[in-house]
Amino acid sequence: MAYNTENLNTTKLKHVRCMEWLQKQNDPKKLSLQNQNDIQFIIETNAHRKKFLLSAADDHATVPAGIDEPSLEPQAVPIHRLREDKLKILCEWQSCMFYYSNYEQFQKHVAKHASDLHVIDVKGSVDYGCLWDICGHRTSDFDEMVRHINYHAYHARLLAIGFNGRAALKLERCKKDSTKRNQLPPLKSPHCCMWVGCSERFNSIQVFFNHVKQHINYSDEFLCSWAGCGAVFPRRVLLTMHVRSHTKERLIACFHCGHHFACNRKLSDHLLRQNVHPFTGYECSMCGIPCASEYLLREHERTHVSAYACALCDMSAPTPATLAQHVRYRHLADHTRPHACPHCPYRALTKWDLRKHIPTHTRKRKRKRRKDESDIEISDDNSDGEVKKEVVEVSEEEVKKKVKKKYACHMCPEKEVKVFSRGTRLTTHLVKVHGAQWPFGHSRFRYQISEDGMYRLTTTRFEFEDVSKKIVDGYSWPKESLTNEFEFDLKQIADANETSPQRFEITLKNNKTSENNESNNANEEKNENKVNNSVEIMMCDVDEDGNIISTETIKSDVVYT
Repeated sequence: MAYNTENLNTTKLKHVRCMEWLQKQNDPKKLSLQNQNDIQFIIETNAHRKKFLLSAADDHATVPAGIDEPSLEPQAVPIHRLREDKLKILCEWQSCMFYYSNYEQFQKHVAKHASDLHVIDVKGSVDYGCLWDICGHRTSDFDEMVRHINYHAYHARLLAIGFNGRAALKLERCKKDSTKRNQLPPLKSPHCCMWVGCSERFNSIQVFFNHVKQHINYSDEFLCSWAGCGAVFPRRVLLTMHVRSHTKERLIACFHCGHHFACNRKLSDHLLRQNVHPFTGYECSMCGIPCASEYLLREHERTHVSAYACALCDMSAPTPATLAQHVRYRHLADHTRPHACPHCPYRALTKWDLRKHIPTHTRKRKRKRRKDESDIEISDDNSDGEVKKEVVEVSEEEVKKKVKKKYACHMCPEKEVKVFSRGTRLTTHLVKVHGAQWPFGHSRFRYQISEDGMYRLTTTRFEFEDVSKKIVDGYSWPKESLTNEFEFDLKQIADANETSPQRFEITLKNNKTSENNESNNANEEKNENKVNNSVEIMMCDVDEDGNIISTETIKSDVVYT
């Protein structure tokens, strides 16, 4: 009798994995948590379950089925039918796990779970907890929870589309963490339609999308009437694709990590970036980074070319967001930074910057304590001090072994090239020895890796021609930073319509510059008035007969009335 060795191995592997999962479920610690009837137990159990189900990196993206669950495998459907055919939409509510192929029926089913929420009593008030698998969302607003549950239904459909999309697009499996695949964006307010003349609000995101599609179907001349837009398109399909940028509608999601995207290409890029290999043939000619496709290579090369120039210095940036970030950190005054450090005068622009700054004070204290302790240990002659001293020495050696980057000076002679272990040391060498200076507006030198593995100074910058002309012709001298204290008056002068957004008028108020200008203008007006009110007096010498012998003209600023 002939046996199929491959099937036997697969069956054995499934049995082993099931036994491991059962052992985790019978853990005494987990059972004690279960007796507490706490929502945290439910969240942790669901997270372990989903991590177990998605842990197998099979070539066919097969998720092993649980008890009394049908096997789930991706279906290779035509691209134009990817969002409609052979969909298996899974309801991941606790103890539910039903599959649907009809999206409308699935929405109605998920909406019923609003009555199955986990209710938590918190100091006299009530909080609602979502029991969707690996979610754990909690809020005291019932309407927000309803929006949250309806978004789960919409997101589950995108996951089902992405599950089949892997087979249809012939993509490899996602390698990112799957424990946050069902964590959704915050939905504090209802979904509001901003089409001109409409202000309806919805708690279901799919109903909101269907409502906006009705506006698109009845739009004349393919005009986008979203408040402040006014874009016109030659075809209705292009208008539909454009309106998604306003409504944030997505068409597909990664089944493994849960990220959702606006088109199939974005999902392909998401998966191709994770499975890129060196020597693929798509390497950046500027930095040598390998890219997974020609499209990603073109997108990457754009980051090397600066298309926007700073009006306050010689800095140029590849995107408007990068330029805005540069202005915030390099040209804004300290009083515009709203987050103050409680330990020193430092002020941060964002909360994240403040969180990164505060540990610098605790690190200094720890170093001081360690130094004091090491001095005490060295003075004592016991064995414990010697052991602790050896541990510190070993840790320092390990840190030195981890440093692999080498920074070489490109200005030194070839036979006397100096190599540094840190970029800051090379920067000090370039400034003190060679007199190098970075351009006005830049905060430091930038280094890039060379063919020999050494990091050297980046001496070239790629810019558009008009950007270079702006920098060379108009912006090549130091500009005044935005450090003056200004106060502004904001006044709305026009409402939003089909072709333009709301318009506001911004004027300066109560600042030193305007006061100086007003005083200068007042002095000029006084001088003009003096000139206009000045009097010319003609003095004449006459004889006895009245004949003029001599004359003299005198100018006087005194006005006689």
